[in-house]
Amino acid sequence: MQTELVLPDQGEQRRSSLLLWLVVLFLGSAALGAWFLIGPALGAGTRYYKVGYNRTAYEYSRALIALFAPYGLALYAWHRGARIPLWVLLGGAAVLHLLVLFAPLPQSQDLYQYLFYGRMQAVHHANPFVVNPSTFWADPWFPWIRWNAQASVYGPAWILLSFGVSKVAGSSLAVAFVNLKVIILAMDATVVWLLYRLAADRPDPEGSAGWSILAYAWNPLVLITVPLAGSADVAVVAAFLGAMLARRRGRTGIATVLLTLASLVKVYAVIGLILHLVLVLRERGVRRSAQNSAGAAALIALAYAPYWAGRSTFHGLVQAAGLRNQSFTGTVERLLIRPGLLALGYHTPTRGSQLIGRWAAGAILLAVAVWAIAKVRDEETLWHGIVAVLMAYLLLTPWFLYWYILGPLAVAVVIPRNRLTYPLLTFSATALITVYFPSRPTLWAVQTILRYAPPFAVYAAQGWPERARITLREGAVLSIPHPAPTPSPAPVMARRAPAK
Repeated sequence: MQTELVLPDQGEQRRSSLLLWLVVLFLGSAALGAWFLIGPALGAGTRYYKVGYNRTAYEYSRALIALFAPYGLALYAWHRGARIPLWVLLGGAAVLHLLVLFAPLPQSQDLYQYLFYGRMQAVHHANPFVVNPSTFWADPWFPWIRWNAQASVYGPAWILLSFGVSKVAGSSLAVAFVNLKVIILAMDATVVWLLYRLAADRPDPEGSAGWSILAYAWNPLVLITVPLAGSADVAVVAAFLGAMLARRRGRTGIATVLLTLASLVKVYAVIGLILHLVLVLRERGVRRSAQNSAGAAALIALAYAPYWAGRSTFHGLVQAAGLRNQSFTGTVERLLIRPGLLALGYHTPTRGSQLIGRWAAGAILLAVAVWAIAKVRDEETLWHGIVAVLMAYLLLTPWFLYWYILGPLAVAVVIPRNRLTYPLLTFSATALITVYFPSRPTLWAVQTILRYAPPFAVYAAQGWPERARITLREGAVLSIPHPAPTPSPAPVMARRAPAK
């Protein structure tokens, strides 16, 4: 491995740069968090204290996107070798996450949806997988939810948790809100602890831990989706990282349980369980793989048992499969496939565009999953495969919301950097971009380009150094030379390994 020579004054400049951008990021995030927390109490933001159906998950996105400038510059400084003590990163992240923990929900209202699914069980003894929330329109918690005609799309592990929270809270929505937020805080803290523990066996443990904590816990998207919005995806993140640590310690059974629980929270997480079981088969043979598969199946059956109603149990997932928004696939369906079908005289162009778009996206996603299954051979290819499939899912799902990024982002920043790391970090910023145009087709086109083109460009740009190489013969590669650094007259030079 090559090393880079760093002059002492050069290292100090980089450290100062890192501190500057962290201070800017902290102050900006704290100011926005304080607005979310106390603004409504001062009469400055009462909109999101009130019941209403006109909330959008992209409110305040412009302020959030501005925070990604110091965030990106801080990451770049860390990548270049700048370092600060870990306690600074941990303390700053703790303050920011605690600041918004009990703030009103200014963007995603899904936390109320979780609680209402729990209340349907605790008070009305209804199955949220087959009964729509609108059945209980007279319930005092009902006005706070948005998806009143949607059966649960969340797995039974999360719905059981929601049931427990609602049961303990009784009739108080405020108590239920606080209780669930405290549980989510515990998951949030667990994720940060796992980021720290997973860096212990890296060549530069402190540098690797700092990179992971900075990239994840200081990310503005994480700030608004975990402690503020209380997204269920944080449970998937905790389970993924816990499974990674369990596998490193040889606890295959624990990893199986954690990945199964992740799949019982959000269905997209099942790819982690599948790839893990394939790797168990290749590493430990048929018998051990069968044991783990049987254990996963038993846990799934046990979790679904209280809710099982045959095929109707998956009514919510089937219903949600027909949804589309301003995702990449949704925009392609609207702007390319539908006009083409209309020009051909197809009698139901909207329905046809949805079918073609979903079949094409599903086929590509399946191909990526099959590729990942074929490639998985060890710990590295396991988690790289999971990130690749989840990244494909982010790009191909017709219904995309930015908190879906949490899972692949957390895994990507804890494993050795690869070609998907920086595209994911870029996408965590650009996924929040919103624009306005009077023409809806123009809006869809421009917004999709602004959201999805930068991650693709970052991915492509990382291939340029490889294309700069000239292959002379098999096994011999000549690199285009770069200017050598000018020797410094300074007698002392610091030497460091490249950042994680």
